[in-house]
Amino acid sequence: MYEKLFEKGRIGNVELKNRLVMTPMGTNLAELDGTVGPAMLAYFEARAKGGCGLIMPEICKVNEKTGVGMFRQIAATSDRHIPSLARLASTVHKYGSKIFIQLHHPGREGVSSLIGGQPCVSASDRMCNVSKQETRPMTLDEIHELVEQFGDAALRCKKAGIDGVELHCAHGYLLQQFLSPYTNKRTDEYGGSFENRMRLVLEIIADIRKKCGKDYVLGCRVSVDEFLNTIGVTEDYIHIQDGIRIVKTMEAAGIDFVDVSCALYETGLMAIEPISFPQGWRKDFIKAVRDNVQIPVIGVSAIREPAVAEAFLEGGVVDFVGMGRTWLADPEWGIKVQQGRESELKKCINCLRCFETLMSLNAQGLPLECAVNPLTCNEKRYGDLEPDTQGHKVVVVGGGPGGMMAAETLAKRGIKTTLIDRQESLGGTVNLAKLPPLKERMEWIADYYRDSFAKLGVEVVLGKEATAEEVAAMEPDAVILATGSKSIIPSSIPGVNGANVYTIEEVLTGKKDLSGKSVAMIGAGLTGLEAGEFLGDKGCHVTFVDMLKAAGTNAYKNNVLDIMTRLRKMDIAWVLGHALKEITPDGVIVENVDTKEEKKIEAEAVVLSLGYRPDQSLKAALEEKGIPVRLVGSAIRDGVIAPATRTGYETAAALFTAPKPSFVLPEDEHS
Repeated sequence: MYEKLFEKGRIGNVELKNRLVMTPMGTNLAELDGTVGPAMLAYFEARAKGGCGLIMPEICKVNEKTGVGMFRQIAATSDRHIPSLARLASTVHKYGSKIFIQLHHPGREGVSSLIGGQPCVSASDRMCNVSKQETRPMTLDEIHELVEQFGDAALRCKKAGIDGVELHCAHGYLLQQFLSPYTNKRTDEYGGSFENRMRLVLEIIADIRKKCGKDYVLGCRVSVDEFLNTIGVTEDYIHIQDGIRIVKTMEAAGIDFVDVSCALYETGLMAIEPISFPQGWRKDFIKAVRDNVQIPVIGVSAIREPAVAEAFLEGGVVDFVGMGRTWLADPEWGIKVQQGRESELKKCINCLRCFETLMSLNAQGLPLECAVNPLTCNEKRYGDLEPDTQGHKVVVVGGGPGGMMAAETLAKRGIKTTLIDRQESLGGTVNLAKLPPLKERMEWIADYYRDSFAKLGVEVVLGKEATAEEVAAMEPDAVILATGSKSIIPSSIPGVNGANVYTIEEVLTGKKDLSGKSVAMIGAGLTGLEAGEFLGDKGCHVTFVDMLKAAGTNAYKNNVLDIMTRLRKMDIAWVLGHALKEITPDGVIVENVDTKEEKKIEAEAVVLSLGYRPDQSLKAALEEKGIPVRLVGSAIRDGVIAPATRTGYETAAALFTAPKPSFVLPEDEHS
């Protein structure tokens, strides 16, 4: 069906077996000395084996003094890095895939603590408004030294058998900082005019060509539009016409391909798209670049489904389809599509858990998490599932992400598995999470498991409230409770049981239609914000009330920023730093947490979004009957999808096996 995706292609003198590219993403899997160890080898081997034609691993360090981008980051700063890079190359080559290394310096988007507490360096002293690190301009000597360091790193990659290199000139990192008039305020030969701002990158290209030869594949990843107008910037920056000019200049300097991207940290929603962004949204500006160059174009555009990827190739938008998070969610994406197993794809839902954990766990040297695939970055540690040879039977109660993951894992081990859920369809809390605006792709999670359960023979019983007696009658050897959590309804609040009070579930499912009403939303966490947007779309005037003085503090900042950009266009009011004291028939009474002053907010309806508490109601009754019980997901602690799927996998993988040394990622405050 997808002939273009699996055509051979060529970049420079490197032939690729298909048009699928895994674009660079940090993992925190490298060894502390910058070498590639067993965990990283296993991670990339899974993607090469899974059908990826070209793998570009992650940002690679070229400078040890100011160029550290992550706590655990691959490096090419010394000849001692060559042997492990060679092992990485041979691992990828074993499956007919090719590998390019992305050479990188973070500049002002780095972290001072990773470089000994000194200021970050950049073209100028303009601090990044996201990383907020003290920043100083590079000296001329530092610039000249950096040119040599990029060239030396490329040569080490060539000696290691790496097929090519890519310069990271995107996402606001150092090379883009020199290219952009927004960040480059220099008055010497490296600033000012377009030619001067191009100078550093062109010198690096020339140095790599001198050291590696004209036949060694060299490309650039470029942010061809910084989209700074989306955050109110009125001064000059890189617009698409500038991006095209930059790429054409690079092409004239002798690069072999361009990897088209956009944005910088300060416009991060455009670089790291949340769930609201549609697949293929970058099509027009990628096509604009391809129409103006003769070299192959790689483009990323939040592509998750093969039909979208094929259309990009058929429409001449790209020569090679770049995908990043797609390969995190499913390392076998390529081979599944090629073999006609599209229904088996585990698709990325753009929840940003990978970036959230990469940022929060970076300082601890722990790898990222994928919400839908707990094996990501754990390939070596988890290893293969242990087959069950004793004919065990297990009942899983709860059809949310944790329960579905547990049931699938059990079935893959050969355990007879029955999953019971009170809802009429699989998904658990996903069935609510998919209802707010622009979150329809959450349904992909349940879609995947429906297909998987049918193939694995999992018995699925829906629309049934499990009882301890009925579960015990099935004579299971163990029960996994993935019963999730229940909404918190504070009985101490006067009026909480009034006819004008509703739960998030009642509102999102449409059981209660509040269209056109004034609503007091009690709770401004992410769930409350999403429900507020849902109501705003129905013409409601929504007033958010929360004890905290900021909205969305329980969620990853980019997801909050995404929804806030839409809420600002609605009929919304904010009463933050106020506690709910009483619900009246015509509104709520709230108290300022600082001054203790009370005030009334008039509202026709009150919606409670005060969080959830774990539902462990079956645990004691089952244990009294002598049945071993394990808890997973929100039945342990209310949280998001990632800890549910992780505990679901780990619990099901360990059941009926000999104990192994455990290592579980620490829960952050959102999990």
